[in-house]
Amino acid sequence: MKKKIIVLFFLIVIGILAIFKVYSVQKTEKRDYDVQVNLKQGTSLNRVFTKIGVADSIFFKIFLKYEKNSGRNIKAGFYEFKGQYSYEDILNMMEEGKVKYKVLTIPEGYSIKEIGKVITEKGYGSEEGLKKALENIKDFPYPTPNGNFEGYLYPETYYFSVDLTEQEIVNKMLAEFLKKFPPDKYPNKEKFYKELIMASIIEREAQLKEEKPLMASVFYNRLKKGMKLGSDATVNYIYDYGKRRMYYKDLKVDSPYNTYMYKGLPPGPIANPDFTSMEAAMNPAKTDYLFFVVTSDGKHTFTKTYKEHLEVQKKKK
Repeated sequence: MKKKIIVLFFLIVIGILAIFKVYSVQKTEKRDYDVQVNLKQGTSLNRVFTKIGVADSIFFKIFLKYEKNSGRNIKAGFYEFKGQYSYEDILNMMEEGKVKYKVLTIPEGYSIKEIGKVITEKGYGSEEGLKKALENIKDFPYPTPNGNFEGYLYPETYYFSVDLTEQEIVNKMLAEFLKKFPPDKYPNKEKFYKELIMASIIEREAQLKEEKPLMASVFYNRLKKGMKLGSDATVNYIYDYGKRRMYYKDLKVDSPYNTYMYKGLPPGPIANPDFTSMEAAMNPAKTDYLFFVVTSDGKHTFTKTYKEHLEVQKKKK
């Protein structure tokens, strides 16, 4: 009996050693790959690994979990695996950020300052570098009063070479804007600039795409009646969007961007809008609305009179 236990023990040990040997071979064995994957911030790693073709391997899963911290150190980017790679090679590349392209996603409605923070956080440059790159732009076909390019950095996902510069970022974003809005299609550049300003306000105020034309109608109707726009977004721009909630004391700041204090449009865009916001600014809905208030899930209730507006606010409370 004792002899059988010893034999069984040795067989188990041999089995474990064999498994470790197979595991060691599996994680370093090179296989052929020809695939590109775009790993964005927040993307499921399992979806990416499935596309690469390694997600179903038990050895890959073990290696990922116990030796690679479940992928917590993997960096976002556009990866290309063309040739022979081991599981170890793949994960090492993704941890080191050895991307074919660097990916930069700029959300709709970000200001130039916010874009500067994004590229700083990603290690692609600095706010100061972005500012200097914009100063280098000459002969831009649309108005840039006092060198202000706010509104023209088109929000999109961009791919850059690994040695990108702030100048490349600026050039690509401006080129994308000009592709979306060809200068020869909009001969009245002053009119276009006013619509860009309006689009930027709509972008920061609206949360739902379908409400943008309605919101545009409110602002245009207020302008026609000589009313102040009264947009919280234009005031928050003065504070670099640092206010999570606007209070009455915040609205007292003296600035041409304070549309509670001054009539008309602010002197420039307050953000970089997307195409749908520009469409709304160029083609507002035909309504008699003069007010709107956010009610739930990003939706707004639009009203024609101040009395109706106050009633909606009371119900909201």
